[in-house]
Amino acid sequence: MTRATNLNAQASQSVLQWAAERQLLLAVSLCSDGRWHNMRSQLFRFDPSQGLLQITFPLISDTDAPPEISPGDKLGISFRRGHKKCILLGQVVLRRSETGADGGLIDTLLVRTSDGLRELQRRVYRRIAVSRDRFIAVKLWEGGVPSPGQPSWPLCAGRLANLSVGGILVEIRADQNPRLGVGDPVGTEIIVAHDREPLIVEAQYRHCCLESDGRLGLGLQFIGLEHNLPGRASITQIADLVKSLQHEAAAVDDAEES
Repeated sequence: MTRATNLNAQASQSVLQWAAERQLLLAVSLCSDGRWHNMRSQLFRFDPSQGLLQITFPLISDTDAPPEISPGDKLGISFRRGHKKCILLGQVVLRRSETGADGGLIDTLLVRTSDGLRELQRRVYRRIAVSRDRFIAVKLWEGGVPSPGQPSWPLCAGRLANLSVGGILVEIRADQNPRLGVGDPVGTEIIVAHDREPLIVEAQYRHCCLESDGRLGLGLQFIGLEHNLPGRASITQIADLVKSLQHEAAAVDDAEES
């Protein structure tokens, strides 16, 4: 049921050449000193013979101080292509200045593509509300996902209210308000069913809202999905869950109309 397509080398090169010709805007993710950073960049050039992307030096897109980016660092990179989103993992080779079309200097990074390109349907980034009749439990940990074997207690727990590949809204009791700050790292465990492995994802706290029944909704943004980290849910697994919930919602709508 996967909604991600792994492109072969030839197809990946073709897409990256297309993106480089248009110098597309990029979303870039990096884990530095144990903290995730979401950044923005632009594709400057692609060398298919060496599998190298040249991108403008990423700019931080949140309130944190910009991270250090060094050779060997792994970057998650994504961009839009029509009704699909393209995702890849790259490794920084070096930083160098280039002369732009206006004659000015541009600070860039050379990034080697370490894995193939993956494409996802962009509709999995649209939020899908979870029916009140469908209980999907979510546990949250302050500071990110705890290390294996490390004793830890969830910060709070609740139900999944809505979901997309970009993030989730978790509904909790008002007296469980964790009072997180915007950008705080949060570990999430999504328990779809007791006979299935939970989905473990790193996230950042974004906002809190008051639900109609007086409960609180915690908005969390997923981070690091492009990196395929051991012990973490893959972006494909999250996309599959989104698509499954979309099918369930459509089935309910059809039943109500008939």
